[in-house]
Amino acid sequence: MRFLSSTHALSVLFAVVAVPGKGADIELPGIVVTGHLTKPPDIVSRDRAERSPDIHWPPNLSLRWSEMFAHNAIEINAPVATVWTHLVQAELWPQWLPKVGKVKVNGDSHMLEKNTNFTWSGFDLPPEYIRFLTVTRVESRVVEYAPENRLSWVTYAPNTIYGPLCDSYHTWLLTPAGAKKCRVIFEDIATGLAALHARGSYPEVLHLSHQRWLEGLKRISETGNSKRLTPVSHF
Repeated sequence: MRFLSSTHALSVLFAVVAVPGKGADIELPGIVVTGHLTKPPDIVSRDRAERSPDIHWPPNLSLRWSEMFAHNAIEINAPVATVWTHLVQAELWPQWLPKVGKVKVNGDSHMLEKNTNFTWSGFDLPPEYIRFLTVTRVESRVVEYAPENRLSWVTYAPNTIYGPLCDSYHTWLLTPAGAKKCRVIFEDIATGLAALHARGSYPEVLHLSHQRWLEGLKRISETGNSKRLTPVSHF
């Protein structure tokens, strides 16, 4: 069963009403109103309709039938190189997004690169959702990496009481919008039983979470109040 917008028949019947009068009761005829009430699209459907045509998606993920989808975008008054640096320094994410928790990047560079594996803890979810998770850390792997332009990673499923999340794919697109300005698009797709549950009970969760990611990235990029990791040369 998928939580998609559907049409529901609406039939309202007004019974015969007796209105007291001086001489006799006046009977009003019964009125039957029929029609169709269309449920407005939820935020997942709206985000899917606004998705960027420039995002690269794996061929095995269905955007049309995915249970959860989020599209968020923001303009940042900082060079794209600055924004990119904060994004790939995953171990410093908690500085500007505390709910992410500790991030551990495998390898010597401590920064995200192509095929990098990393683990992270903490979930940007309401407390009532966190208690459903049976693990506190998730594993991810970078699958798309184009410096100062594209970054994508797949997150492997944590188990929940509703079943595995199955697939979660996070993708970023950075484009310059001037000498010291850039536009950042963040999209996400999630499928599986847990995503199905979220779609039915809290469809806003991905959109709201991603908006906090973007706003945190904007703050840290525009203020520059952050530590820096030193990349390790492989040569």
